[in-house]
Amino acid sequence: MTTTTIEAIEQATREAIAYHHPHFTGASTDRFNRLVLHFRPFTGAEEAPSRPIGIRRDEKLTAHARAFVDAEYDEAARLWFDAGYITALKRATDGATTLWDTYTKDRATMDRLFASMGSTPESHWRAAVSQLVAAQDKALNAAISWDQKALSIAIVHASFLQSDLTRAEAYKAASADASKWVVESHYEYDFEGGPLARAVQRQIDAQREHLRRVASLAGDRNPV
Repeated sequence: MTTTTIEAIEQATREAIAYHHPHFTGASTDRFNRLVLHFRPFTGAEEAPSRPIGIRRDEKLTAHARAFVDAEYDEAARLWFDAGYITALKRATDGATTLWDTYTKDRATMDRLFASMGSTPESHWRAAVSQLVAAQDKALNAAISWDQKALSIAIVHASFLQSDLTRAEAYKAASADASKWVVESHYEYDFEGGPLARAVQRQIDAQREHLRRVASLAGDRNPV
């Protein structure tokens, strides 16, 4: 149906009364006279909408009524699928904000301690290194915890690739502020870790290599 009228909608609605989806509440037109179908909210936990079997054998239905029901069930299936996406995403993102905030705090602490090493007095060097190593371990563990959460989120995205919702729209509908989160394709996560943990490990390796070079040049044979 490209365009229609209120009268045609009312007639089709009456003709197809035995076949409407349980969530169907009515229909109207937009300002371009295109059909707009209305439904009670879906959760995604319902059975997938499917056209009633009897509709194909009902000779009383006009072609317009059949087309109306087809459009109705297509829209119901779309809304049901998107609702399932949002519901799954809400579950997957539960607790994500806390994990992300923990990671960003621990990462900032690690980077701050490393930056301060350049001005650390020689008498405090080893104590400062010990603090840095502890902060590095903490940041890496926080990154690993985040990657585990991010994988569950990535799996949801992969499971609902056919949704009309963009990721941004899905996050918004799920009341999740993911604007700063690192969530890659689920293929980026494996038994060796995820993208964030790998990035943090590279940073730790670079920091430790720098400290070794500095200590070596300064004549310290046991720098870290």
